[in-house]
Amino acid sequence: MSAWKRLDRSHHLLLVLLGATTFFDGYDTAIIALALRQIRATFHLTQGSASLWLTFLYLGALPALFLTRRADIIGRRRVLLISVTGYTLATGATAFAPSIAAFVGLQFIGRLFLYTENAVVWTVAAEELPAAERGFGFGILGMASALGVGFGAILYGGILQPMGVSWRVMYLIALPPLLIVASLRRRLKETQRFAAARDEGTLADRWHRIFRPELRRALVLVLSTAFLFQLTQQAQLFALDFLQSDRGISASVASFMLVGAGLPGIPIMVCAGSLSDRYGRRLVGCTFGLASLLGAMAFFWLPGGVPVLLPALTLVIVGQLAAFPVIASYTSELFPTSVRGQASAWASVARVLGSSTSLAVGGALLKVTHHLSPTVTILAIGPLIATAIVAFGFPDTHGRELEATSGSEQDDAPQHFPAMHLGEGILHTVDPDLL
Repeated sequence: MSAWKRLDRSHHLLLVLLGATTFFDGYDTAIIALALRQIRATFHLTQGSASLWLTFLYLGALPALFLTRRADIIGRRRVLLISVTGYTLATGATAFAPSIAAFVGLQFIGRLFLYTENAVVWTVAAEELPAAERGFGFGILGMASALGVGFGAILYGGILQPMGVSWRVMYLIALPPLLIVASLRRRLKETQRFAAARDEGTLADRWHRIFRPELRRALVLVLSTAFLFQLTQQAQLFALDFLQSDRGISASVASFMLVGAGLPGIPIMVCAGSLSDRYGRRLVGCTFGLASLLGAMAFFWLPGGVPVLLPALTLVIVGQLAAFPVIASYTSELFPTSVRGQASAWASVARVLGSSTSLAVGGALLKVTHHLSPTVTILAIGPLIATAIVAFGFPDTHGRELEATSGSEQDDAPQHFPAMHLGEGILHTVDPDLL
């Protein structure tokens, strides 16, 4: 934890406050995966019909684009407070959904605010943390989100489900984040970079400034990979359902398998952030991303019970936990302060479209394959392509201030993307001065 010691007290407070919000992000988003089989039973849905219904749930990121855009106009702090309040209230209301349509509608609203909050949190962290520890800070936020997932799994699989308590209670327990708003209101300040841009009059006055030629390539890279990586959503959402429906494992055991598989990923996630600060985002992110895909293939294809499934699930989750905050950091690092919030919003839209596509295509494939294993394998082609794009198309940004990685230190001059050929490996594209 030497990186933690190098941060000052204000950075510690910032990570605690932002980490608290990402903790409940993880908890809220995990509920559907944890209780999907029971939710399907409540609303009398098959795996295929549930997949198609949940496609609409993720489209909440589309209107979130306009709300997150306000963070580049009125400030990160105010939009963060609004979004935390909004997603908490919508999540609590989901507990009373009388039908699948109402359930999806309320979760649509909740995801609208949730995606906004998530985009702003990562933007604030990027703008306030020092360059040398930015990856470490992202790892801390990712760890907090993973802990939220683990907390939900223990709560549902270890307590509520064995006692016969409805999945609806999980959504009521999501109300405490409203208390976080009070702390955020009193202690969280506006980011220095946004305040400086506002005072200097350099904020983006028009939403389409992000499509300027000098930003276009970065935007295409970020959006294409964000979309392709999310084609794993079908596998993520139905993993516990698969354990119960296809392998005959109880909901409690499946939940504890999720917790056990994720435990090694907690420290590894933070270590991966620090490693990316030292060796580069591409090398670390792509390595763990490939490990996750290998684990997924083993999880859905290898025969056997818990002794086989648990190591495979561990590889999946550890790879995902370590890779996501590393690769997601590009969204904040490649764009100037004037459009950084909007860039995060566009990335959220791309991820949601990827998730929706995964569920829609997955639902259609299930009608043909009648099994999750071939469906997941076909969809895995997307993240494999995305990994190649990151490896050969992205620059390395570790150890550099945002003004340098976004090109804004040169009056928004075009960013420098190293020239690469298809045959070059990851290590050959790393600037030796940054190692």
